[in-house]
Amino acid sequence: MRKIIISETLDQIKVGVIDNSKLTYFLIDSANQQSSIRGNIYKAKKNLSGKGIEASFVEIGENKNAFLSNFHPLKADFNTDYSDSYKTEDKNFILVQCVSDYDPRKAPKVSDFVALPSKFCVIIAKPKFFGISKKIIDEEKRSRLKTLKKFSTKNIGIILRTSAENQKLKDIKEDIRQTKAKWKEIINDFKASDIPTLIHQENNIIENIYRELLTDDTSEIQVDSRKIYNYFKKQTSNSSRKKEKIKISLSTSKKDIFNINKVDKEISRIFHKKVNLKNGSFLLIEEKEGLTVVDVNSGRSLNNKKENNLTVNLNAAKEIAHQVILRNLSGIVLIDFIDARNSSERNKIFKVFKDSMKKDKAKHSILPMSKFGIIEMTRQKIGNRTSSLVSEDCAVCHGSGAITRKDIICYDLIREIIFIRKRTKKANFRIEIKDELAETVAEILNKNNTNPSLKGLDIMLISKKLAENYKII
Repeated sequence: MRKIIISETLDQIKVGVIDNSKLTYFLIDSANQQSSIRGNIYKAKKNLSGKGIEASFVEIGENKNAFLSNFHPLKADFNTDYSDSYKTEDKNFILVQCVSDYDPRKAPKVSDFVALPSKFCVIIAKPKFFGISKKIIDEEKRSRLKTLKKFSTKNIGIILRTSAENQKLKDIKEDIRQTKAKWKEIINDFKASDIPTLIHQENNIIENIYRELLTDDTSEIQVDSRKIYNYFKKQTSNSSRKKEKIKISLSTSKKDIFNINKVDKEISRIFHKKVNLKNGSFLLIEEKEGLTVVDVNSGRSLNNKKENNLTVNLNAAKEIAHQVILRNLSGIVLIDFIDARNSSERNKIFKVFKDSMKKDKAKHSILPMSKFGIIEMTRQKIGNRTSSLVSEDCAVCHGSGAITRKDIICYDLIREIIFIRKRTKKANFRIEIKDELAETVAEILNKNNTNPSLKGLDIMLISKKLAENYKII
């Protein structure tokens, strides 16, 4: 069963998804500022003189350029006989969707294949196209969903998502209707504008949780924000899904809900290279840009007579799949297992790993294990790696290691002060804090000075050289 926990501190939102008592996803975002432009839709101006190999550059507004690529995660699923039928163009302008984020070294990547996702469907500008998620394999369910084909038109196509599998047709129809209305607004705005500009911005983190992470097996949503609590109450009350199975609770505890659910320690280990397994073996995970190497080590496991290379590898395969999804690893992943004796053992390990990756929402491709005991896979990049949410390059080791991000430490400090105030009614706080953290705390307090959580608090920061990050006195 799935449990979703959401904590809001000032303008920061933390999300944890727990599947069968194990942390599966961890997200951090700002409630007021979009951290990713992936999924945004723009009216872009073509730059005919800036063509490259199978691509060119376009202007997407505010004098910002983007790389117009032939790539889109969904594009490979369509018949290429009508390769240009999905394009929306107007003279020297074209409708594009961002498929990667800004990078200090290169422009973001955009595609002229535009897809507008919602809870149960995806609208695309491919006339008369109708598709059903390949993950829905039950023929009876597919036949039922095929009755919705009539909703694709001469202007748009429809893909039904995996989340539509067990939903009532009337709910799916309503979702299609609302998404069509959004699409119509996008096209109208595209035609109305005479400059390159942002047409549609992707949903904020809370709306994305409802769309992407709230599944049929979700049993509980626990939040510590009244606003977020009201949002999920409203969304589930408007749906005919089995909402009675979902318990939506507002935590009034004076403790952090991540601490209450015992996942805070697991979050702190997300950027650790070493992952210990219960049988005494361990994984070493080396994350580099575009490449991750995972090494399986037997450790103390082989001291146990019940363990051998195969059992160690099988246990490791399940945990590696979990870590790939939790850490949101992308690009090429190389997994070096302990020597497998024969092709039969290699096939067993490959099958366990492949089956464990089936729950992954990102597209991936896995090659069978080689004779050297290595499995190679590629995984679609969706957002930033989870480790980058909780760590940053260390000024001391110049990127060879990682420390917890300054803003994460500072939000934790403010959260601790807020909980102390709830317990003790204390309003005046003196904080001894490391020099490099004091400025970040001051910035956070300043930009959130109207937040009700800070009302009546008097916080004095005293910069000092400390062994620990801060001390509340």
